[in-house]
Amino acid sequence: MIAGSRLPESLPLIAPSAVWSEHLPVFNGVVVGFVALVAVGIVWTVVSDGRRKERLRTHAAELGWRPVAVSGSMPEPVAEAARSRRAKLVFATEQPYAIWLVWHQWSERSAANSDGPSKTRNLTRYFLSLGAEYPDVEVVRRTSIGALFMPVRGVGTGDLAFDKRFLVRGPGEHEAARLLTPAIREAMTDGRAPAWEISSGVLISAYSDAPTPQNLQPRADALTDLARMLP
Repeated sequence: MIAGSRLPESLPLIAPSAVWSEHLPVFNGVVVGFVALVAVGIVWTVVSDGRRKERLRTHAAELGWRPVAVSGSMPEPVAEAARSRRAKLVFATEQPYAIWLVWHQWSERSAANSDGPSKTRNLTRYFLSLGAEYPDVEVVRRTSIGALFMPVRGVGTGDLAFDKRFLVRGPGEHEAARLLTPAIREAMTDGRAPAWEISSGVLISAYSDAPTPQNLQPRADALTDLARMLP
């Protein structure tokens, strides 16, 4: 201490509670505003989703599609998809084949970041009853990298352009040469026909997005064209 100096008898102190109480209304306002924005966002999402579904239902009805009850009569692959808790819509039509559409939607988090934001997933499948005995078989798309290192996987079809893009697998893969006619291979290679599978006599195509008024009928027509090309 410097000689001759003297400390003040007391220093003014600001109570922490006084500072907190001064800014508490501002903090509360920010919290309330944030919660309100989140609530508005949730409501808007629910309302928008409801409107999209209603537009889809209206458009589907105009094209001859009808909602189907889960308890209704349908092939087992369709019934299994329709009974899922992820099922959002189930439609059916006959034009001229019996066709069902089942749309699944769910949310999931990455295994590497379980605390991160969830991501919405969609799976839309079309089911067409062939009305005949076909082996269970699946024709799936291959990756470009896989085709680069191994041009042909599985049994192959003898059509290199096709085999580089698609893989045939399942119990009926050895009948691929009979099912995958030149017309089907050409349609799939140039994108006119989707990847597909046959399960219990039902022809199935799948898409990783939601059905819309724009894609509802064209995808059903593509599956119908594919069924007509099957031997």
